[in-house]
Amino acid sequence: MSLAGARVAIIQDNAINESMGICDLAGYLGSKGVDTRLFLRREEPELGSELRRFGPDMVVVPCDLMGHNSALQSAREAKQAVDAPVVLGGTHPTFFHNIVLQPNVDYAFAGESEGVISDLLERRRDGADATDVQNLIWNDGGTPRLNPIRPFTLDLNAMPMPDREVYFRYDFMASFPAKKFSTGRGCQYSCGYCFNQAYKSMLESKKTFFRRKSGDRIAEEINAVRAKHPLKIVHFSDDLFASGEGWLHEFIETYKRRVGLPFSCNVFATSITDETIRFLKDGGCVSVAMGLELADDTLRRDIMNKPVTTDEIRHAAALVKKLGIRLVTFNILGVPWSSVDGDLDTLELNQQLGTDHTRVTVLVPYPVSAVSRKLMQDGYLVEDYEDRIYEIPDIPTWPAMSVFKRTDPDRTLRLYWLWPLMLKLKFSRKWMKRLVNSNLSWALAPFSFVISLVNEKKIFGFTWLDGIRYFLHVKNPAFKTANYVTFI
Repeated sequence: MSLAGARVAIIQDNAINESMGICDLAGYLGSKGVDTRLFLRREEPELGSELRRFGPDMVVVPCDLMGHNSALQSAREAKQAVDAPVVLGGTHPTFFHNIVLQPNVDYAFAGESEGVISDLLERRRDGADATDVQNLIWNDGGTPRLNPIRPFTLDLNAMPMPDREVYFRYDFMASFPAKKFSTGRGCQYSCGYCFNQAYKSMLESKKTFFRRKSGDRIAEEINAVRAKHPLKIVHFSDDLFASGEGWLHEFIETYKRRVGLPFSCNVFATSITDETIRFLKDGGCVSVAMGLELADDTLRRDIMNKPVTTDEIRHAAALVKKLGIRLVTFNILGVPWSSVDGDLDTLELNQQLGTDHTRVTVLVPYPVSAVSRKLMQDGYLVEDYEDRIYEIPDIPTWPAMSVFKRTDPDRTLRLYWLWPLMLKLKFSRKWMKRLVNSNLSWALAPFSFVISLVNEKKIFGFTWLDGIRYFLHVKNPAFKTANYVTFI
């Protein structure tokens, strides 16, 4: 099928939400002759004029869970600028089909994007009915309808090459020396704070949810970027990069031979063994990030649905540190069944592990997640939370206290701001508690931010000029709402 001459505009809010799914979609459409252009709203002071100049046949807007307000703003600006259908896709429409009833939204879709967008574009070009397109969500006289979900593309190697230039037309992204890549789609786990379990329940076959590319295909994607743009370190954004020793061994051998750049990755603690960590080190891994979440084994298992113990995390961290690889951990504060004292336990655990850098968040009850359902059940979250989703602010302006009863929010936020400082300086428990109880924490927050920035610089190897330039464009990292890179 050729769609030669068609034009698709994609509007995204912010560069920090860079999505491999958008690159995959642009590459897929490009293989069919479609001219696809990405517009970052933050970077386009004259967005309407630029859209009119481009003249799209369709506008696609990524819409993440807890990022729906920003997506609807993009839809509104698109409708004001051009006479083209606006289509929303991503994690929010996948679960909240009623987004198609919102003003300025013509269609939406659930799940992965390539087939539904190309089919819809062809139907629109031919003037044909589109209401049977798989994955499509459409407005049936005020009732949202979701068509059946199409089977996944199993052979990711056979997919057209992703079009990274849709982002790299912005020079601050093209010149940034650390760039991310994805080795596959899907996930093997169903963590309590994630939506994967809800998405799997929508599929006829769950066995094909997790798919990987070959080492040769990944090397081809990396080298295609390196041939055009600066690239000093690769980051693999997959949640479970080190899973599957057979795949990992094949990948590392290919990566060493064809790429040879330092890289960082995300891992599950139980996937780190003596053998896998040596594979990673031998392949050029300089940093691994793993989910610690909480120091409390019971909460991690029963609430977060993470089948990993603190002893297993300690063991994995020791293996990482022994080989001189930098350790990054993911941590969650403000879990209602815990306390600030419990959060300090988590910080102390990071100190004991020798964590080099942490990424810490205050709990956000993502809709359709098991954690949100448990919050509703235990009275921390209003029961009609998901019915009221359109009155909830996006992540950067959270906390939406009207629907979510946070425990000790002031002290939790103080700990959040001081977390990097306390970790770096190895504060004692007594001093941590004093600072969390004191308004002095706000005066120290800038020092904590600088420490975090220095840590990021060490991990990704960018210069100060690179880092400052990038930060001036993306502003606050809290604007990151993209929560599944293979959905747009």
